[in-house]
Amino acid sequence: MDLLDDDEYLYNPYDTAAVQSDNEGDDDDGISEVTDTESHNALQAHTANQIFSLHNASWKAKQHGGARIKHMVAAGSTVFVATDRGKVVRWHLGSGEEQDMVIDKGRNDVIFKLHVDRSGLHLIIGGNQGEYAYPHTYGHTRSYAYREPRGELVRADRALSEAALISMAKGARIESVCWDRDCEDNANTGVIMVGTSTGTICKTQIVDGREKFWKEIFSLQDAAHPICGLHYELFPPSGKGYMDNARKYFVMAATPTRYYEFIGGPTYDALFAQYATAPAFIELPGDLDYSDLHFFRKENGRASSFVWLTGPGIYSGSFSFGSQNAGDSIIHDYKLLPYSSEVHGPPLGLLSTEFHWFVLFADRLQVINQLTQEVAWEHSFASRHVYGDMRGIVQDAVSGKLWVYADYMVNEVAINGEDQNVWRCYLAKGQYDTALQYCQDLSQREKVLTAQADHYFSEKQWELAASMYAKTKRSFEEITLKFINLDEKNALKRYLSDKLDNMRSTDKAQLTMICTWLCEMYLDKLNSVKDIGSEAQYGYILDEFRHFLQDNVSNFDAETTYQLILNHGRMDVMLYYAELNGDHDRVISHHVQRREWTKALDVLAKCPDASLYYVHSPTLMQHAPVGTTNAWINASRTSKKFLDPRKLIPALMRYNIANNPPGHKANQALRFLQHCVKNLESRDPVVLNYLVTLFCQQDDEKAMLAFLADYGGPNGRLDLQYAMRACQQSGKREACVHILASLEQYEQAVDLALDIKDIELAKLNADKVEDNDDLRKRLWLRIARYVIEEEKDVRKAIAFIGQTDMLKVEDILPFFPDFARIDDFKEAICTSLEEYHEQIEELKQGMEEATKSAELIRKDIGDLRGRFGFVRSSQKCGFCRQPVLAAGLYLFPCQHGFHITCQEQWMLQEHLGETDKRRVRELKQAIRAEEARGHAGGGVEAGGLERMRAELDDVLACDCPLCGNPAIDMINKPLPPLAQGPSYWDLPPLRL
Repeated sequence: MDLLDDDEYLYNPYDTAAVQSDNEGDDDDGISEVTDTESHNALQAHTANQIFSLHNASWKAKQHGGARIKHMVAAGSTVFVATDRGKVVRWHLGSGEEQDMVIDKGRNDVIFKLHVDRSGLHLIIGGNQGEYAYPHTYGHTRSYAYREPRGELVRADRALSEAALISMAKGARIESVCWDRDCEDNANTGVIMVGTSTGTICKTQIVDGREKFWKEIFSLQDAAHPICGLHYELFPPSGKGYMDNARKYFVMAATPTRYYEFIGGPTYDALFAQYATAPAFIELPGDLDYSDLHFFRKENGRASSFVWLTGPGIYSGSFSFGSQNAGDSIIHDYKLLPYSSEVHGPPLGLLSTEFHWFVLFADRLQVINQLTQEVAWEHSFASRHVYGDMRGIVQDAVSGKLWVYADYMVNEVAINGEDQNVWRCYLAKGQYDTALQYCQDLSQREKVLTAQADHYFSEKQWELAASMYAKTKRSFEEITLKFINLDEKNALKRYLSDKLDNMRSTDKAQLTMICTWLCEMYLDKLNSVKDIGSEAQYGYILDEFRHFLQDNVSNFDAETTYQLILNHGRMDVMLYYAELNGDHDRVISHHVQRREWTKALDVLAKCPDASLYYVHSPTLMQHAPVGTTNAWINASRTSKKFLDPRKLIPALMRYNIANNPPGHKANQALRFLQHCVKNLESRDPVVLNYLVTLFCQQDDEKAMLAFLADYGGPNGRLDLQYAMRACQQSGKREACVHILASLEQYEQAVDLALDIKDIELAKLNADKVEDNDDLRKRLWLRIARYVIEEEKDVRKAIAFIGQTDMLKVEDILPFFPDFARIDDFKEAICTSLEEYHEQIEELKQGMEEATKSAELIRKDIGDLRGRFGFVRSSQKCGFCRQPVLAAGLYLFPCQHGFHITCQEQWMLQEHLGETDKRRVRELKQAIRAEEARGHAGGGVEAGGLERMRAELDDVLACDCPLCGNPAIDMINKPLPPLAQGPSYWDLPPLRL
């Protein structure tokens, strides 16, 4: 055929998806309902127009010298096209890049068929004369090997220069290739199987463009049956330590009229070794000398079905992998679909998707629905003068895209959601569950569910119909009336239950109505079964009813439900529902009325409301004190503040220890209140006072004494005044002693202890006195006097002297009788006299040391009287700055000198306090009086005058005003306020 013109090779007769042929327009028939079987075929044809369409792939025949397409394959988004000019074009669909490989420059029409793996990395080019080439298709470099007809393999670069010969066995023409799907190495094909034109199956492996080996593993012994299709699949793991050496293969080989099944492993050699004799086969005689075999598998899944192109028609089947072995078959549900009578001529190619078969004829492309086995879409080719004869149809196993090609044309078969109407097909076949899987919106689901429900209803499968109706939007009243009229209570209950599950939580009124209706049906069923049914059936229905109440407790109206249950006399159900509803008050009251104390306490223990404890505890404490106390203690352990012990005191007041069950002698009121004080750390005075009252009512005083020891101290929690009154009224005198001691009333405590003749308790309280030795001594004297006068036990009284350091024998002698024998306390008297003698000796030694000290002091005084200092004639007074020798002066050890008058004036003004100033004035008056008396001729006490002058000097000249304490004290003296006038700020006449 001549080269096409520029306009012709761009011609695309398949611009729109709705075109069914080159000369026909769209079919605009409307879509009828699924149930209308007469228009089903028209519906399929119309909807298929929206699913399938042809698109021009822009193959430019003129660009390749007007060459015709011989064969074409696709994989990995790449198309490989073989032309009759000895070229193979690699066409990358994503980028549009094209790369061509020249197989033979000198000859045309040398390529027979192409074979490519699913990744597009490995390509085998088969020649018409049995030669083949293997180009690497990865990367940007291209190298390939070419086999000459004489059996030599040539490895060549892109320009076929520098060829290198590689020897190999002679082979027949390759009809089919079974690639290794697990091998992902772009330089290694893995072990592959090859079907030849002579009916043999060989295995080979190509590594880095070189054939590693070539081995025949099976032969049909009939050269007239070429292996046109060859595929394998792995059996699923058995679950018993599946490993590589335990692989099990299923291999299917097809000729133009037969197909063979092979099962075995773990290698191809081991598999085919089991079929040394002629294996079983299925034969469909026909006139075709070629065939197509295709497996369908979902992405990364296992093959599930196959389709085989034969002369009589399309043969298909499904796979069922199990425990089959050699000689068995895994094919089931097989069928043969004859070709349409409208088609003239044999099919050219066949492909399979999940739901359709694509069959190419010389003048048309048919898409057949696998489910209905009817033509879903058909396209006629009417422009053969433009693009030549149709050649075949191919599929990219990775992307799933399909192409049809002719001599000068490549078109993509576009598929837009082939499963969008599958639900209708399954629905028409009555496969409702499968139809639901393929529904794509709610309206489709509604139609399927409604049809399924109507089907079950017509078959009188009432409960299944009810379950399906509950999932639809059919009128609630319509469906319920159906089952009511039929008196099918079980079906009605099933419908209501399933409808309840499918309702929204916001439909409160509808939920309450349905739940109440179901509740009434359950109650009616329970009553009828109890009368005529078995115990097992009754128990089953009761459990089902309880689960229903538990799941829907929030949907009931409580008062209506209680009334409904009680009308049916189901008290057990009422209690169960009340507990689910959290109405513990109703349950507890019921058990209390029936005097079922244990059950009431069990419910109370589960109650989260503390108010119910306060309401029911008085009754429960009166009849079941131990269980009630245990419930209180357990509740307070969960949360210390859950119960208020004060509010439980009315229940404690109704407690009578006589109501304790046998074996329980403990006072439960004391037990609980002690728990509150000890574990809950209660400080409520009401609780503490009531606990004191209960202790006072006990015969044994030890518990009260222990309680006072723990909580009755000065800083304790008890109200000691109340405890004192309670103990006095109940005669707990020893406890009163402890309370008086806690109140620090030790004299009363000792007197009361002696009153009850408890000497040890009296001594213990006497020793509690601190910081008051006189009181402590008086208390011990009272105890000693009591022992001597009341118990007449002199020796015991004498023993007190060794028990305390407050008493001596002379302290207790006045208490002895006038005619007491001295022998009883002679030893104590001697011990006392010895102690006095030791004290006298210590005093004498102290007096001698004091006398020596006085002598030393008198000597120092005498030395001080003779002490003197030197004053320079030029030295001036530190205050007035006049010569210091001009008048009487004070001279300090620091050599500062001051006039007596100046020193006196400054000390009175700046340093001395009011008391010292007053004393100075008194001394000066007394000195002047004594001096005046002396001048008058009266007697003057020299020692007194000197003493007053010395005291006056001590006050006025105690320290130097410039460098002594007076100067230091002035640092802390505040500044005078400005409001007192500027003159107040004048500095004193102190000049250095």
